[in-house]
Amino acid sequence: MKKKILKTITEHNLITAGMHIVLGLSGGPDSVCLFSVLMELAEDMNLTIYPVHVNHKFRPGAAEEDQAYVEELCRSRGLECRSFIYDCPAIAKEQRLTSEEAGRNARYEAFSKVAREILKKGVPAEKIAVAVAQNANDQCETILFRIMRGTGTDGLSGIAYKRQGEDGIPVIRPLLDVTRTEIEKYCADNNLDPRIDHTNSQTVYTRNRIRLELIPYLAANFNENIVETVNRLGRIAAEDKDYMYKEARDVFDKIRQTGSEGQRSQEGQTDPAVSIFTAPLETLHPAIRFRVYNIALENAGMKGNVTRAHLEAVERVRTSSNPSARTELADGFGVYRAYDRLVFCGRDMQAAGSETLQPSESSWKLTVMNRQEYCKFMEVVQASEAIHPVHLYGAFSGRAMETGARPELRTRRDGDTITIKGGTKKLQDFFTDCKVPKMYRDKMLLLAVGSRVLWVLPSEYFPDKRNRQKGRFSADYKADPSCDETIIVLEQK
Repeated sequence: MKKKILKTITEHNLITAGMHIVLGLSGGPDSVCLFSVLMELAEDMNLTIYPVHVNHKFRPGAAEEDQAYVEELCRSRGLECRSFIYDCPAIAKEQRLTSEEAGRNARYEAFSKVAREILKKGVPAEKIAVAVAQNANDQCETILFRIMRGTGTDGLSGIAYKRQGEDGIPVIRPLLDVTRTEIEKYCADNNLDPRIDHTNSQTVYTRNRIRLELIPYLAANFNENIVETVNRLGRIAAEDKDYMYKEARDVFDKIRQTGSEGQRSQEGQTDPAVSIFTAPLETLHPAIRFRVYNIALENAGMKGNVTRAHLEAVERVRTSSNPSARTELADGFGVYRAYDRLVFCGRDMQAAGSETLQPSESSWKLTVMNRQEYCKFMEVVQASEAIHPVHLYGAFSGRAMETGARPELRTRRDGDTITIKGGTKKLQDFFTDCKVPKMYRDKMLLLAVGSRVLWVLPSEYFPDKRNRQKGRFSADYKADPSCDETIIVLEQK
């Protein structure tokens, strides 16, 4: 058993010398077997073991006996067991979860608490792992369960030997190559006398029926090595999944738009929003394109509950004739088109774009100068450009104020126009021509006199680089200090 588990640990790089292992110890055969083997390996590999037990309060009386058994088992090996008590039936009811979901959440919360305590002691995250005791039979059950629920090929990969958990601490499964029969034999041979959860023999849960009825039926009537056969399928699917996601991540890294995407939450924090360019997606195989969507959603914070239906909804937004198409997905996440980009975000789609990271009015200084003041201003600007080459300013003729209106820094209004090469056009049409997403147009700052726009300020929401950096100036009323007595100057502080 020790050699078999060590082989799995080595092949999948689960544990290295000197690591601190938070071990989920329920008291059942699987976790007791893993505890025993890890205690042996601790001497060879200089491991520090932190047993953690969770009393879920699902089985009053028996649950307390399990806790007492585990605590005594740890004492007999010179270790302290950290026991946590969660009222999972109440949690499941309050949060509208299944009992299995509530139990799993409680366990990983307990594991995370202990792992964070180890981190606070100065142990680096790469030297910590959370070990749980799923075995080869659990893997087979998981894959069959997913098949019956209509999984895609990624779901066929089953349970991962190693996955990234909270705080950068991995969750590892050293028993995935060990069958339940081997575990039970090991416990008997070593007089471990683990606790038995009798609810595992009840067929009220789908997983239990797979374990107690389906797998034995398949073994008796179709393939006596069904567990090994299904798990081989899982390993092949995991290899394919790993390759496909590597390709998809390479694409994602190339087409992701860098910059200040995001929206402000009510607390002032920035909710992640991920923007990718759509043109490169067109030629991708759907197997890669859909995985790019998955990676984008994960980067935006939607790390679970992503279904094929969600990915197909994203595809419909991408291929829509509406350049501002959008759709909600789940848990407040959604995606919208911004002309040549897809933006994935984690807020209510009705609110998306209502708050932006645009520069505020306090970032700019508006001054009306005479000719002499303007000349002095330009001397200062020219002297400082070598130090601050990105200093932004706009200077406009005071003749723009002939209408009697004063210059102001504001957002757009009905009737606004801007003069560009080719003539004067409505600001709305200008934004459309520039492919500025509708949801951001009302938040973009302008320098205007009456309804005449002199300068649309730089904005991250311009698709082209030049406008993002300098904005767009009106073709009229360029400042001429040789003629103008009055000059309007707007400068970035």
